[in-house]
Amino acid sequence: MIKDTKGRFRDNAIWGDGWGWALFQTVDKNKNIAKNYTKDCLDCHVPAKETDWIYVEGYPTLTSPE
Repeated sequence: MIKDTKGRFRDNAIWGDGWGWALFQTVDKNKNIAKNYTKDCLDCHVPAKETDWIYVEGYPTLTSPE
């Protein structure tokens, strides 16, 4: 994912909700197979919506110190 706070690519189906989304498989780690982020990516990220679609629990550097 690439952060896009400006919404620069509104007509591109893999950009939205503040991000450029990507889905890679082990067969070819250099090829993004996502065609539409709402169909290919978003369902898995719904639980992380409150943290800007990012799973931060396993990454202490991505959370604010308490």
